[in-house]
Amino acid sequence: MEKLEQPNENLGSNNFGKFKDAESLMKAYTNLEAEFTKKSQKLASLESEKEQENAVLAKKAEIEKRVDEFVTKFEKVKPFSSALKESLMSSDNSSLEEQAVMMMSNNYKSAEEFIKDDEFLNNYVFSNKEIQDKIVKDYLSKITLNSPIKMNSSASNISLTPPSVPTTIKEAGRLAKSIIKQK
Repeated sequence: MEKLEQPNENLGSNNFGKFKDAESLMKAYTNLEAEFTKKSQKLASLESEKEQENAVLAKKAEIEKRVDEFVTKFEKVKPFSSALKESLMSSDNSSLEEQAVMMMSNNYKSAEEFIKDDEFLNNYVFSNKEIQDKIVKDYLSKITLNSPIKMNSSASNISLTPPSVPTTIKEAGRLAKSIIKQK
């Protein structure tokens, strides 16, 4: 035969465990419920922050991949890759290509602008050994031509070519006549 469970004798009695009465039990339950609500809200907030962080990390990884692929195709964009990544992270609407064109056009300098840039000239032109050698060679080739280089002074023009020395009396006479005619 089946044994029927006996009803608990204490169910009808006022046994509230460690609480002295129903009111203190209710107060503890209300406090516990409020604390549970706070913890649940905090957990939801942390989960939301984590999702946002994950979304940012995913966007960053996707942008880095796109920019790296773009730079592989277009090497001239490489100096701007870091700035491109930052720009794309902060903007939602512009495309990678638009950003690249905008950055390159903002940083583009014409040859005329480079010629006027002393820092560029000193760092990349005048300090370049190959350019220095070419300038010196061009200068020396102009000097070694038979045409004299004249230096202007306030008194007279001086030729840097050696004077022609007559070897015969006839040549000396012609030279003397030409000097007299010039004066």
